[in-house]
Amino acid sequence: MKKLVLLFSLALFCASALSAQLMLRGGLNYSNIAIDSNTDNVVFDSKPGYHLGLNANIPLGAFWSLRPAALYHLKGAEVMDGGTIENTNLKYVEVPINLAMNLGPLVIEGGPYFGYLLNTSNGLFNEDSFNKSDWGANFGAVIKLDKLGIGANYSNSLSNISSGNRLGEATKLTNGNLAIFITYKL
Repeated sequence: MKKLVLLFSLALFCASALSAQLMLRGGLNYSNIAIDSNTDNVVFDSKPGYHLGLNANIPLGAFWSLRPAALYHLKGAEVMDGGTIENTNLKYVEVPINLAMNLGPLVIEGGPYFGYLLNTSNGLFNEDSFNKSDWGANFGAVIKLDKLGIGANYSNSLSNISSGNRLGEATKLTNGNLAIFITYKL
């Protein structure tokens, strides 16, 4: 999966050097981890984070474009295990590859994303508790204002990010992330 993320990142930068508009992107995340298991003593709650990176816009015609990105995301959740509460920080490199419909200043986009977990930080879970790879779907909208853009995006895992080392093999964990961001066209 790490090689796949690096390959998509390389493709993003090659495409942007050819004909694409390249944009800086950054903003705030509101993320959570959904749990699907019989475990009642572990509860996940939403927490804030951020993301930074590069976004490209490759025109495919008058109304369509391809909008790949390479982003660093701080995701995770507030975790309550028994009586202990701690933040779980999941640090990902993500590559969303979105198809966008351009409606004047409004851009509606969606597609798959691929992520690689760089590391985690907290006391209740460690890196062995999570799979390194994550993939899922995302959708959002951006309002273009000359060189600036203001957007919102929601992404959700379609893969299990739990390695089973902490909560058991029957546990399925998925990332959910709402991002609000600004882009700046270079």
